[in-house]
Amino acid sequence: MIKIAVISDIHGNYKALEAFLKYIEEHTVDGIICLGDYVTDSPYPERTMALLYEMRDSYTCYMLRGNREDYLLDNVDNRQGWKPSSANGTLFYTLQHITQTDLALFASLPTESALLLEDCPALYLCHGTPGRVRGNMYEEEGLREKVMEELHYPYLLGGHSHHQEIYESHGKTYINPGSLGFAVDGVGRHGQFALLTGTKERWEPEFLSISYDLESYLRDFEDSGVAETGMTLNKAIKKSLLTGVNYFFKCIVAMEARAKELGLASVPQVPEAEWEKLVERFDL
Repeated sequence: MIKIAVISDIHGNYKALEAFLKYIEEHTVDGIICLGDYVTDSPYPERTMALLYEMRDSYTCYMLRGNREDYLLDNVDNRQGWKPSSANGTLFYTLQHITQTDLALFASLPTESALLLEDCPALYLCHGTPGRVRGNMYEEEGLREKVMEELHYPYLLGGHSHHQEIYESHGKTYINPGSLGFAVDGVGRHGQFALLTGTKERWEPEFLSISYDLESYLRDFEDSGVAETGMTLNKAIKKSLLTGVNYFFKCIVAMEARAKELGLASVPQVPEAEWEKLVERFDL
């Protein structure tokens, strides 16, 4: 029998990562699977990175990169013109606070991979869905069934949606551990992860929620300067952490629609005044 912790979507929440690492100090695991989205959208990404390096030194880790790491790698020289703004200010802030060593780590990680552990059933790991790092099993109608039908492994582990979920179809099982740093569950104020216990016959998942020092973490948004740099989306993130409702996603969807109405090619072209209207609309 083997026990593996599964985490995803830390999004720079070093307080939640600290709480998780304390938990596994007290509850022994044989390894940690990390499904990506380690940083962006939060204060002090260097603190998250320091904890990740510590974790890699202390445990056997199987790490993927997510779409947020891809964003950073695609814009190393800021050729996309990120700046203090609601559209990409949190990304701009993160890019300024990580190192070349951090970027090299992200570049070394696969976006998906198969994993065989001892005599347990094979796992397939991805951030979103196989072949699509941003594939969202929770939001995209019909995607679960399509993915499971085409899957060539008995178990699929994925993140990205920030929803803890287990789904069985076509004799196969999909497990999403939820988001350690940005849980979307209508509750908020905690992080989510999963423990998998493996035997020759099956993997048995256990979903967990863990509390962390949220009040201190929220103060970091102002103290670090990310709130000023990220503007409306940073307000959305803070309310999401408190409520477990994804106001970040609501804002993005609203601005995608507004960009289309204004005949603009992309969300970053939407004037900041339009973003500011969302503060009142969503009570941010």
